[in-house]
Amino acid sequence: MNKQLFTGFLTALSALASQFNKRLDSLSMGDSVIYYDLDETLVVALATDRDDNEQEIHRKIKEIKEEFKLKFGNILEDWDGNISLFDIFLKDIDRILMLDWNFDYDRRIKARDMKPEYPTKTIIHISQRGQDFFESLKEKTRKTQD
Repeated sequence: MNKQLFTGFLTALSALASQFNKRLDSLSMGDSVIYYDLDETLVVALATDRDDNEQEIHRKIKEIKEEFKLKFGNILEDWDGNISLFDIFLKDIDRILMLDWNFDYDRRIKARDMKPEYPTKTIIHISQRGQDFFESLKEKTRKTQD
């Protein structure tokens, strides 16, 4: 997926929502939801399963955004559009997503509406999905740069 095109899409959707005096912070597509937060310099988006805890996701987005601005805020002021500068932040994203995620709370909330055969997530399952996601992003970034 073209990151710049996707960011432009989210920005346009948010601008449209603001024309109706509304705020749009998620996009539902099939069994996935993309939650995002944007401001004048940064867009943070997380693709999740529909049954993931929305409050937890928004908290993680805020944490990612704050840490990114701490690490790269000075670069963003004169940024030339080269996204490879931020590749090193992928490990930070993985750490933030896994750090203190309240799996027990998440599991108990989901158990109320879950069908018995619905697979539950474990820290290993989520971590592997994150690893796979980051690897696919790296591959796509390499292909776009070539």
